[in-house]
Amino acid sequence: MFVDNVLTDSLFYGVRYIFFKNPFIQTMGSLFPDSSVYMLKTMSAGILVIYFTRFTTKLIGLVKKTIDQKLKEVRRNKERLEQDLASVNQTNSCVELEISVLLQKLQDGHLSCVEVLRAYQAKALEITTEYNCITEFILEAEEWAKKLDADAALGGKKGPLHGLPFSVKDNVGIIGYDSTIGISRFLNQPSTEDAAIVIALKMLGAIPFCKTNIPQTNMSFGCSNPIWGLTMNPWDKERTPGGSTGGEACLIAAGGSPIGIGSDIGGSVRLPAAFCGIYSIKPTTSRIRYKFIASVPGIMARDSQTVVTVTKLLLNDNHLQIHGDPDLLPIPWNEKMFSEKRSLRIGYYEDDGFFPTTPGIRRAIQIAKAKLEASGHELVPFLPPHVEYVLNSFISILTADQSRYLLEALSNDDIDPVLNPTLLALSIPTLVKPLFRPFVSHFYSAKLMPVYLGNRIRETHQLWSEITKKNLYKEEFLSHWREQKLDLCIGPCFACPAPRSVDVSKLSPALSYTSLYNFLDFPVGILPIDKENVEDQAKLEVEYKYSDAVCNLVKATTKGATGMPLAIQMIGLPYQEEMVLRGMEVLDAAMRQ
Repeated sequence: MFVDNVLTDSLFYGVRYIFFKNPFIQTMGSLFPDSSVYMLKTMSAGILVIYFTRFTTKLIGLVKKTIDQKLKEVRRNKERLEQDLASVNQTNSCVELEISVLLQKLQDGHLSCVEVLRAYQAKALEITTEYNCITEFILEAEEWAKKLDADAALGGKKGPLHGLPFSVKDNVGIIGYDSTIGISRFLNQPSTEDAAIVIALKMLGAIPFCKTNIPQTNMSFGCSNPIWGLTMNPWDKERTPGGSTGGEACLIAAGGSPIGIGSDIGGSVRLPAAFCGIYSIKPTTSRIRYKFIASVPGIMARDSQTVVTVTKLLLNDNHLQIHGDPDLLPIPWNEKMFSEKRSLRIGYYEDDGFFPTTPGIRRAIQIAKAKLEASGHELVPFLPPHVEYVLNSFISILTADQSRYLLEALSNDDIDPVLNPTLLALSIPTLVKPLFRPFVSHFYSAKLMPVYLGNRIRETHQLWSEITKKNLYKEEFLSHWREQKLDLCIGPCFACPAPRSVDVSKLSPALSYTSLYNFLDFPVGILPIDKENVEDQAKLEVEYKYSDAVCNLVKATTKGATGMPLAIQMIGLPYQEEMVLRGMEVLDAAMRQ
């Protein structure tokens, strides 16, 4: 556990005062032998340490009490919802309808908003009992659904998403509900306003009905925290659903929500979508964004058509502009870019030159390549340059405050074990890190260097220098892209299918595949291609042979992954979400043939 900075400083200065500054001790030193004074100092310091230990223990006890009280409240609300839904037809087939069909039935009045909401609430309760993916249900959801039904009965205009339930990640603001990111100090601090994207979706007729689980701090691609616990992958409970939008991906993949809203700062929407076999898009930062938050909203659904529909509506809706970040660019949906029929030139790569991918992932890329070529598009090899540099620079910029905000937020809290390697790395002084590098590289893995032992920013001029290098890299990447005359590019989302939850903390270097496009601020979509099969597992034994310890862990965690989803990234240029979604639709249609 972390001790609060105030307590740590107080303890340090208190002991220093006892040994060096206390006038009483100094006076005693002139009257008695050194040994007696030293004993007095030691006793005084010991008393101070005991006092602060007890104080900290008491504080941590209060934290646990706060968590317990919150969980009791959530359980009561869940039990109340279960009682309210006791009469709901558990075989209601509306949760199995394609979203386009469901929306049409809501528009035609063949289904009521309350009926659809209750069906999804019942399904979501069933799923979270099995996989622990929901943190809180939105109690006001039925009230909103009844109002929509009442307005429609009076002839009111229906929004394009009329009556469609949607779920949101824990850190997405809903008035009256906590956004904890798995940290106890954020409990009982409910949001005072809805996030802009929530406002926009509500104005379009949709109904937020639950919040979903995340990893502690959101700085992990796992999905566990000391408040809400571990979320499991619906395809295999031993494996992670991904993070940090893992609860959303789990719920949607299992059929408990039509659409979900997450956030992506290093792959947090894309990895869960890939691991759970659903669709998502991470837009360009200034096209759809949260207010004053660095991460970008991501849209998740069970099919590409729904992702297209929601993205198009949001880009054409002015509520994001009114309620969103002032830096949001008012670029409406470009239907011509999305609908044009010309053949596309698409780059592809099976690995990024830094972290090798497993046979199943490489096969997924080849399947996508073949399907796109069969649809009349041209595929050319493309390798992103200097990916190891990108990972090091990305983490340096992300932790430019020396991770003080992160450490302060975690003070006096239970720490999820997944964060231990990160916190250990943060505790190593920058000047000492070079001493560790040769040993870690030789005896364990060179791939840990950019993640845990890379050069870090200590002063403002270093941050500006790093940002300048970042912009130069983006120019280099764009030049490489334009030389190849690419419209799009496809590539892996991770080095392997969803890893076991126990292995998440050791596989951070494989985030090179997703963090690259946050670094560049390119829009990226995720779509499932196939599932890991027996042949992939056999090739894993024969082909995936590396001396690197992290690669060996990838091999170990991929064993037994038969049946897990295999997905790819569809990458486009900034502000060309329509092109990315077009590529996803084209490939998705080809996969269904």
